[in-house]
Amino acid sequence: MEHSSPIRLQRTFTPGEAWGFSVVGFLTWLTLAPTVNEELGTAAMWVWIPGVVVGMLLSLQMRQLGSKWQNVSGGTPNYVARLFPRNPLVGRYIGFAYYLGWVSFPPINAIVLTDLLQHHLTTLGLTLPDKPLEICFTLVAYLIAFSGSRTLAILHLFFVLPSIGFLFLFIAQGLGWLALAPDSPGLLPPGFSGISSAKWLKWYFYAAYAFYSSETASAFVADSKKPADTLKFLSWFAWLMPFVYIGGSWVLMRLVRDRSLGSDLYTNLVAAATPFWGSQTSFFITLLITSSCLLGTATTVSNTPRILYQGALDGNMASVFGVVSHRGALEPALIFTLLSSFLFLAWGDVNRIVVVSGVCWFVAIMLVHLALWLCRKDPDVRWGGWSLGILLIEFIALVVGGVAWGWQDFLIGLMLPMALIALDTIVRHIPFAPFQPAWWDRLHTKPHNLTKDRDFLVVQVSILILIICAASTTSWLLCAWIRPASNATNSEILIIVLMTLAFVGVAIACWTSLPQVIAIDELASLASIQATQLNQTLSELKNAQVQMVQNEKMSSLGQLVAGIAHEINNPVNFIHGNINHLNEYTQDLLRMLHFYEQHHPSDDPQARVLAEEIELEFIVEDVQKMLSSMKMGTDRIRNIVLSLRNFSRMDEAEFKLVDIHEGIESTLLILQYRLKDKPEHPAIAMIRDYGNLPQVECYPGQLNQVLMNILVNAIDAIDEVNALRTYEEINKNPSQITIRTSVRNLQWVEIAIADNALGMPEHVKNRIFDPFFTTKPVGKGTGMGMAISYQIITEKHRGKLECFSTLGEGTEFIIQVPIRQQGNSLQSPH
Repeated sequence: MEHSSPIRLQRTFTPGEAWGFSVVGFLTWLTLAPTVNEELGTAAMWVWIPGVVVGMLLSLQMRQLGSKWQNVSGGTPNYVARLFPRNPLVGRYIGFAYYLGWVSFPPINAIVLTDLLQHHLTTLGLTLPDKPLEICFTLVAYLIAFSGSRTLAILHLFFVLPSIGFLFLFIAQGLGWLALAPDSPGLLPPGFSGISSAKWLKWYFYAAYAFYSSETASAFVADSKKPADTLKFLSWFAWLMPFVYIGGSWVLMRLVRDRSLGSDLYTNLVAAATPFWGSQTSFFITLLITSSCLLGTATTVSNTPRILYQGALDGNMASVFGVVSHRGALEPALIFTLLSSFLFLAWGDVNRIVVVSGVCWFVAIMLVHLALWLCRKDPDVRWGGWSLGILLIEFIALVVGGVAWGWQDFLIGLMLPMALIALDTIVRHIPFAPFQPAWWDRLHTKPHNLTKDRDFLVVQVSILILIICAASTTSWLLCAWIRPASNATNSEILIIVLMTLAFVGVAIACWTSLPQVIAIDELASLASIQATQLNQTLSELKNAQVQMVQNEKMSSLGQLVAGIAHEINNPVNFIHGNINHLNEYTQDLLRMLHFYEQHHPSDDPQARVLAEEIELEFIVEDVQKMLSSMKMGTDRIRNIVLSLRNFSRMDEAEFKLVDIHEGIESTLLILQYRLKDKPEHPAIAMIRDYGNLPQVECYPGQLNQVLMNILVNAIDAIDEVNALRTYEEINKNPSQITIRTSVRNLQWVEIAIADNALGMPEHVKNRIFDPFFTTKPVGKGTGMGMAISYQIITEKHRGKLECFSTLGEGTEFIIQVPIRQQGNSLQSPH
C-alpha cells in the first residue's frame, strides 16, 4: 500500500450523529416520488413495492458486512471491494461509480432549492440570479466540512429530527385522513392501472436512487463510538422503508389528482398535504424540501470523502485521499468532491445529471449484487442466491431504462467512473507536491508562528466582517423589496433563509472563532492529560526506583549467596567424599581388630587396662554412629547449599524449564528457621498438597522471589496471631500453611498458598498489590514486596496473582502461570 497520512479518522461520532446521516434515503424519496407519481399514477406501486423489498435486503446485508468490517469507512463500496480481493480494478470502479452517484446530490439539491426560493420570490414580484444562489447552496456544507466532519454531523442532527418528524407526520396524517375523513376520496383507489415492462424498467431505474440509499449509515460505522448501535439503525430503517416509500407514495397517489401540476416537487406536495394541513401546508412543505436539500448535501459532503479515504487506505485510490487533518477533515478528498460537484453544477441540466449519476449509482449496486452472489457461501453474505436474480433484473433495467432516458447519457454514466480511474492514476504518478501525502503531512505538522497567528487572526476578523456586512446588506435589500409587495411576513422565505443562515453561521464560526475555542479546549484537555501522565510517570519512576533497588539487592544477595555457597560447597564436598572412605577404613580396622581378638586372644593385663581406659567397646559402637551422623550433617549442608543456589539463580535473561516443587522446597528450606519449634510457640505446620506438575517455563529466581514474599507474609501474619496466644492455645489450634499445586486446562499451573491467621479487612485486601502499601510498622516493610510479585507474575510471566481473604479465617494467594510462555493464545485457567 502506498504512503498515507499518519493521522487516521477517530471514532468521534455518537450513534445519534451517525443515525442522522442514515435517514437521508427517506428525504431522497421526497424529491423523486412526485415525478414517479405524476408519470405512473396508481401503477407507481408496482415500482415502489419490489424496490422497497430489494432495498430492505440491501440494508440488512450491509449491516451484516458492517459488523464484520467495523473499522472500514465509506460503507457499501468499500465492503464490496473486499469481496473482490483479486480484482482491484473492479473495486476501484465500484468505488468511483458509487461516489459519482452521491457527488451529484449537492448541485441537484442546490438547483431544486434555488427553484423553490425563486418560486416564493416570484409571488412577491422579486427575482435573484440563479447561479450565485446555486453556488452558495452547493458550497455552504463544504465550508463546514473543512473544519471537521463532526461539526457537520451535529448541525445535520439538529435539523434532521424535525425534518423526519414532519415527513412521518405527512405520511401518517395523509393515510389517516384518507381512511377516516368524511370528504376523503377513499384509502383505496377504484383500481390499479397496469404498466408495460419497458416502462416499469425505466422507472425502476429512476426510483432506485431512493430505495437503494437507505444503507448510508454503513459509511459512518468506522467513525462511531458505538459501531454496533450505529449498525442497528440499518435494520430499523429497513423496516421503516415500507411505511415511508409505499405509504408516502400512496398518499401522493390518492391526493394529487390534478395532472396539470406536472412533476413540480413543491406544488405536488402542497396539493397532497393541503387537505389535512390546511393553511400551514406551504410552510411545512417548504421546511421539508429545504431540509431535504440541505441535509442531503451535508450527507454527501460527509460520506463521499470517506469512500475516497478508505479506498486510499486499501490502495485502490490515490494515497493523497487518505490524508486527515488534526480536526478530522479529509481535506484532499473534500477538495476533489467539491470540484466534482461544481462540474455537475456547471453542466446545469438536472435531468441529464440525474440520468448520468443514476447510471453510475445503478452499476455500483449491480456490482454489489454480483459480489454477493459470487461470495454466496461466505457466512456473512445473506440471500446470496437471490442476488443473481436481482442482478439480472437490474441489468435489464439498466440497459432498457438507462437507454430510455437517453443513450448518450447512458454511455457517459458507464464511462465516467473509468474517467475517474484514469484521473486517479494520473494523480498517483504526477510528482506534483499537493498530490503527495507528505506535503499535507508537513502542512498539518508545521509549527505555529506567533506573527503568522496574528496575521491569521486579522484574516479571520476580516472574513467575519465581510460576511456579516454582506448578510446585513442582503437582509436590508430583502426587506426593502418585500415590504412594498406584501404587508405580511412570507414564512416560506423565512424558513429557507433561517435554515440556510444556520449553515452559513456555523460555517462562519468554523472559519473564525470555533477553531480558537476548540484549540483552547484541546489545550485544556491536553494539559489535563499531560498532568495525569506526569503523575503516572512519577509513580512509575518511584516504582522503578524501588524495584531497581530491590532488584539490585536481590542481585547482590544472589551473588553473595552464590559465592558463599560455592566456598562452602568445596570443603563440604571434600569432607563428604572422605567420610565414605573413612567409614570404609574404620570398618576394615574394626574387622581386623575383631579377627585378631578371635584368633590371637591375649590375657595381658596391660591390654585389658588400656581397653577399659579408652572404653574400646564404646568406641567401636560410637564410631559408626559418629560417622553416620557426620554423613547426615554433610548431606544437610549440601542440601542447604543446593537450595541457596537454586533460590538465587541469576537467570533473568531467559526463560527456563524448571520443577516448581523444587523451587518451593528450596524456599521452605531457607525459611526453616522461622517455621521450626521455638520456646514461645510450636512449629508452624507445613501441609503440602502437590499435584503432578510438568516442568514450567519461567524465570526461576523471580518466581522463587514471589514464593518467598508470600510465605514470609504468611509467617508474619501467623506470628502476629501467635503473639496473642499461649503455647497451649496454639497446640489446640495449630498454626499451619497449606501449599497446593495443580494443573488447570492443560495450559496453566496453579500454586495456592493459604494460612490460618487473622485474614485481612476488605480495604486492605483491595490495596494489597499497590506500590508502597504496607500494614507493617515503619522499618519492617517497604510495601513493595507484593507489588513486585504482582508485576513478576502478570507482566513477566503473563500469569495471574489473586488474593482471597476472610477476616478471622485466613488468607490465600493463588498464583497461575502458563506452562509454556511461547503460546500466542491461552485459554482462561478458570
